[in-house]
Amino acid sequence: MAINDKQEIEPVTPEIMLAFYRRLYPFKSLFAWLNHEHIPTKMFTNREFAFTLQGDVYLRYNSFASADELKKQVCSYNPTRFEIGPVYSARPRDKKTVRPAAFSPQLRELVFDIDMTDYEPDPHLLLGRRHLPPLLGFGYRHLLWVYSGRRGIHLWVSDREALELTDDQRRALVGWLTVIHGGKEMHKKVNVRAANKPLPPSIQQAYNMLEPVFRELILEDQDLFASEEGWKALLQLISDSDVRSNLEEKWDDKPGRSSESKWDDFVDAVERDKKPKS
Repeated sequence: MAINDKQEIEPVTPEIMLAFYRRLYPFKSLFAWLNHEHIPTKMFTNREFAFTLQGDVYLRYNSFASADELKKQVCSYNPTRFEIGPVYSARPRDKKTVRPAAFSPQLRELVFDIDMTDYEPDPHLLLGRRHLPPLLGFGYRHLLWVYSGRRGIHLWVSDREALELTDDQRRALVGWLTVIHGGKEMHKKVNVRAANKPLPPSIQQAYNMLEPVFRELILEDQDLFASEEGWKALLQLISDSDVRSNLEEKWDDKPGRSSESKWDDFVDAVERDKKPKS
């Protein structure tokens, strides 16, 4: 039976959340990921945890000595959510007894928060992690992908070099990787190169890896341009109105044309448009 995409999800009750924390939540796996060792280190004991309780009560600067201690406190609070913060120079729960100058964040994972709402024109266009280079040239390999619910996907990078990045370095890295700014009128925000200049190295590396599997994954498996919505989203990326209208007329006349055929039409039209006019 098909599930209606617009069907409302029933609200989660405190009883369900408590059962989830007690029976299903992977506290030991979380500890292993954050701590990097079997025996507790400062990577875990000096880590901040923040809890949101029923009624939007927010509690910061919690820290724990072990995975069992964390689980016990989570089950006691039964929070609607909790967040994982940085590793501090001292235990966050001792913040009030530590001199302010001696209490500061030292390490934190590099986290990418991807909201699929920003990619609304093609929400089904997702590539598996096996098709990604080691984070586009930075060499990071300790990656954790987390589905946060609804439209959210988080990528946590815990390589030592990533943990030590400053805020300015993190902003620079994100700017380097940004190609499309999501939101409304996204097709107007696609800009990977100026004129005939080469692609940026990070984009060129991704292109070299994705191009060989593009037909199989996007055109055959996902059949991305089979629907009118799909191929019209593709046409929006063409700035030349004549090229765009010619392709639209052609595809309107042949609605059963495959995604592969439409892509070939698209490439041919763009290549012809690039040639000098006689």
